[in-house]
Amino acid sequence: MTNDLQQNIIQETPQEQEQMKLDDARRVKVLSPGMLVFKRFIRNKLAVAGIIILIVMFVYSFLGPFFSPYKRAQIFTKEVEEWGDYATGKFNNESRFLGKTTSAINTAVLKALGGTKKAGKYALTVGQEIPFAAGNDHYTLRVINPDGERPTCALFGTTKIARVVKGKVDWYDANLVDEGLLALIRENAEKKDKGEEILYNDIVITIESDRIESSYYAPSLEPFAISTYNIYSALRGKVAKLQSDAQFLHSVSTSVFNKETEVSYDGEQFRILGDAETGMVLVDAGGTELFNMTRSIRSSTIMQDTVNADGEEVTEEADFFSVVGDAGAFMKAAQDALDAEEDSFTFEEASYTIEKQEAEYHILTEDAQLAAVVTNSFDPIESKYDLLNSDYLFAYAAEKAIVNHTRRFEYDGELYTLVKGDYDYTVRNAAGTDCVLISDIAYGAAQNGIEITVDFILNLQEAMRNKQDYFSFVNQYGEQTDARITIVNGNYYVQTMQKTTLVDTRAGLSKEHPLGTDVNGMDVFTRLMYGGRVSLLVGFIVVLFEIVLGVIIGGISGYFGGVVDTILMRLVELFNAIPFYPMLIILGSVMDNLHFDAYTRLMMTMVILGILGWTGIARIVRGQILSLREQDFMIATEATGIRTSRRIFRHLIPNVMPLLIVNATAGLGNVILLEATLGFLGLGVKYPMASWGSIINQVNDMQVMKTAWWIWIPAGLLILLTVLGFNFVGDGLRDAFDPKMKR
Repeated sequence: MTNDLQQNIIQETPQEQEQMKLDDARRVKVLSPGMLVFKRFIRNKLAVAGIIILIVMFVYSFLGPFFSPYKRAQIFTKEVEEWGDYATGKFNNESRFLGKTTSAINTAVLKALGGTKKAGKYALTVGQEIPFAAGNDHYTLRVINPDGERPTCALFGTTKIARVVKGKVDWYDANLVDEGLLALIRENAEKKDKGEEILYNDIVITIESDRIESSYYAPSLEPFAISTYNIYSALRGKVAKLQSDAQFLHSVSTSVFNKETEVSYDGEQFRILGDAETGMVLVDAGGTELFNMTRSIRSSTIMQDTVNADGEEVTEEADFFSVVGDAGAFMKAAQDALDAEEDSFTFEEASYTIEKQEAEYHILTEDAQLAAVVTNSFDPIESKYDLLNSDYLFAYAAEKAIVNHTRRFEYDGELYTLVKGDYDYTVRNAAGTDCVLISDIAYGAAQNGIEITVDFILNLQEAMRNKQDYFSFVNQYGEQTDARITIVNGNYYVQTMQKTTLVDTRAGLSKEHPLGTDVNGMDVFTRLMYGGRVSLLVGFIVVLFEIVLGVIIGGISGYFGGVVDTILMRLVELFNAIPFYPMLIILGSVMDNLHFDAYTRLMMTMVILGILGWTGIARIVRGQILSLREQDFMIATEATGIRTSRRIFRHLIPNVMPLLIVNATAGLGNVILLEATLGFLGLGVKYPMASWGSIINQVNDMQVMKTAWWIWIPAGLLILLTVLGFNFVGDGLRDAFDPKMKR
């Protein structure tokens, strides 16, 4: 008996040990439904690959930003040297005014001169006087240089010299009216028509009359302005040379910071008078004051963490004085610390460190950023020679000397010499120092902060006259600088190589930026992390919204049927009839006009996508429940008196969940693609937030697509992999939930 049993066992063992298939009936009996689904799912290699892809995407998007050294909206800059505008020049062909004039007087002068033109040229003579009026005032032009194309004139006001009442001279200025002029005035007073002017010794006497009296006006003895085509430039002599010598200024600053009172430079001795509190003056060996020197604190650019309009922390460049608040109080605190020779100070509960350099002090913040630089400011003490270029009386004397071919002329008690060049004149004082350059070339700085040096003026004029494209000059810091000239419509644009801070846009792959930078100068690798957060978040929330809404409406419709089913299905058809993309475009424009911030726009986008996309799930749930509600287990729930809501959501919906899970998983990929499409069309999230679609949207022309592939290809690959991952998982779940699956 025992042997027979052992023999039977031995015979059955190979059959019992035969490996059963996954869907074998005997195996199904010992596996739970969940375990059965799991076993089927993990045997699908594509589904496992999809899970791995999604895990990588979630780790990259949600954990990656915590390890990234950059913030989401951090903008990177770079310093480049490029040609930048420095100054402009042109051969002057317009009349310019020196002195106290107004636009009305200037216009009247040009009109008066224009009236003398014949055959396109001015017909003038030396000393000719031309009366003109500006408003209610009368003036006189006296011709200095009668050049037919570039005349020079002096502008004289008028002085009242006599008054006539009822045909008799009532009053006259004995200092200005001699016997001959008085007789002429009396003769004119007896006339019924006195006219508007009389001529006496080539001097035009202007008459203003009313019914009772007439007033006689003669030109003033001194002009109040001149009209000339010449440009007057101050050559400034020694002060200009020293101010443009950076090495000299550095030597003086070093002596100041070392509390020395004497400076030796280029074989000459200079002395520093005063101190930092009362003010310092630099004088030469002869005692001539050259510069006023004051301690100057210049603000620097720092990197600051700020919160933008969306409540997000971003790092931006900022001027330190604009950050510190009360810049005046800060400078006072820094000055006090420097006067006390302290190496640190506190301002508004923040500590600052003072580091002494060779010729300046650096003020550092708590995180070692350069906040401000303390240097010496050099303000030239102008001599009278430095102001001659704007002195119209000096120009009046110089213009008369040029016309009369006089080599020397006197002004303000000093003798000056005219040195004629090929195209211009140089005016020298009695000591032989060049004071003023008179030429026909106008010039000006292209931007604030540029000081036109004498060396620049001289070299620019030579380059313009010789038609050179390039020239060199010494700039305001004493540096030899190369310049190029570009001529546009008669204007000479001078450019120099300048260091400029630019946003580092479309930078290629590097150690600092593994995927380069985008068109806004932001790190693409970091932006893709934050963009993945948005894209994945939108996918999950929209699908969740669709499931909740679709299950509720589909479950109610399928369970109750009849009128309820009819009404709810018509509602579904109504939503299906809405043109999807046109509606999104309209709603996107509305949000633009209402100026929604980036976060609110993201929330609204998810709600809109959920509202417009739930109908498919509602139909699926309705169809499943219509077939399930007639099953025996539903008849049992009704017989036991279970309430309706529990029948639907506790017994019907769980039987639909496998199909919903498969549908939702596949739908996640579709929603991510939809969000990417909206972002590409500019209808999705806005800056500074990012999504994979909005990142691709930056590539809006063929040139960027060809030259900056690192902006759009990685984002496209992430979208592709994520959608494939969800599709693989969806297919795997569908196969796992299928009870007729055979492997």
